[in-house]
Amino acid sequence: MPSPRRLACVEVGGGGVETVLLGGSELEVLTGAHLPAGWSLLMAVPGLIERGRVLAASNLGWLDVDPAHELGLPVAAEVVLNDAEAAALGESALRGGAALTFVGLGTGVGGAVVADGRVVAANLLGHGGAFGDVRCPCGRTGCLETVAAGWALADPLPAPLYPAVAQAIATAIRDEPLATAPLVVVAGGLTRRHPGLVDALRAALPDHVVEGTAAPAAVKSAAAWGLALAYEQVTAP
Repeated sequence: MPSPRRLACVEVGGGGVETVLLGGSELEVLTGAHLPAGWSLLMAVPGLIERGRVLAASNLGWLDVDPAHELGLPVAAEVVLNDAEAAALGESALRGGAALTFVGLGTGVGGAVVADGRVVAANLLGHGGAFGDVRCPCGRTGCLETVAAGWALADPLPAPLYPAVAQAIATAIRDEPLATAPLVVVAGGLTRRHPGLVDALRAALPDHVVEGTAAPAAVKSAAAWGLALAYEQVTAP
């Protein structure tokens, strides 16, 4: 989904920050937060987002902050989305607007549902359920993150543990009433390091179509394409 605008899409994650430049002659991926002169700044950040601010991102230790300011960028972002929401939109855009349930497995666990080119539900899956007695960084006990997030799992994750992680994710999807799309996309740093997790989730959800990311291998996620779609939506005449 090429953009006619020059968009600097900054994705913040527990393991680092990446900038994807969309709108040039070629896809450019930079480590860290960057805003070239004349480019529009868009950001994907973990946590609860409201009016361009991060109200709470437990894995980053951010409470009610301007994410651009926190990263030393000179201006506020024109679009700020939750990272799972941005990645979900991007996965849909890269599939021609498909409706889907998105599961992002990285330092944390994020979930979102996309239909008709928009996120209809976000901040799903990661901080819910009853998956044991381990306390989550969010303050709750037994969240899905405590058994499926990077911070809670061995690194590297042994392959014999893939089915247990996949079964927990499948349970969370089945228990989420908004996750009705037949297509489930599972992506994120954990799936890049352990692609067998996609196969394990496919086995755990035989009544769904389960796919890995459609994003290029050079980028962290499809978030840049989701940010570009959101930008086009908010700036459309």
